[in-house]
Amino acid sequence: MITLFDIPSTVGAWSPSAWRTRYTLDYKKIPYKVEWVEWPDLPTTLQAHGIGPGGRKPDGSSYYSVPSIIDVDDETGKVKKALSDSIEIAKYLDEAYSDTPKVLPEDGKELEGVVGFTEGFFMVWLPVFMVVCKAMLPQLHPTSREFFSKARAKDVQQYYPGYETLEDIPFSKEDKEATWKRFKDSWTKGLAAHENLVQGKWFLGEGRIGFADFVIGGVLLWLKTVFGEDREEWKDLSQWDGGRWEKFLDGLKEYQRV
Repeated sequence: MITLFDIPSTVGAWSPSAWRTRYTLDYKKIPYKVEWVEWPDLPTTLQAHGIGPGGRKPDGSSYYSVPSIIDVDDETGKVKKALSDSIEIAKYLDEAYSDTPKVLPEDGKELEGVVGFTEGFFMVWLPVFMVVCKAMLPQLHPTSREFFSKARAKDVQQYYPGYETLEDIPFSKEDKEATWKRFKDSWTKGLAAHENLVQGKWFLGEGRIGFADFVIGGVLLWLKTVFGEDREEWKDLSQWDGGRWEKFLDGLKEYQRV
């Protein structure tokens, strides 16, 4: 049985990165269970399961992240695999569960395109980073909230120097409106470069649902969950590009098990 490690909140599953793996597992119909771990407990918990760091911070120190999984043999109790990073998890699941639908293309050029898209997609939604992070704060449990607030404030020191927490950073209504406009421009222009998406298809084309679509869906579902579907932010986003993104997310609904 696979265990997926994720960070809890008062609104349920929210992490856009963890949603990539949730979508992958549900699309493949692979049974799994979820272990919820508060943010400050991630290093200790993941290390205890033999899961290495997800990467390194600019200062060279290691960080631990979700999604992370362990795959345990039900009969022997032996850990078959312990790893983090959504795309590495997808590669493992495609190989280890070869009788399930592939989420990554076998063609080298297409795979390169999916990996490149995944690695660069952060820049598409980066403009909304501060807005969504501030909206998330009250939805996290107290232990994770404090950690998240300090960590994200540190992330934006270049733009907001001297502030130790997100709560301390001033952000007016006018700031939010300007940020949202930049986000809309970035999202529309960034995804307009992919003809299949413009035509209302999946990233790789008609009927070829895959990992890149889960990357997009994870961010859309994150924003819908954090803002709430009745709030102005989601109502606005759902109408962008002729309502394409609400339809896109609806197309992934059957793989959104929590």
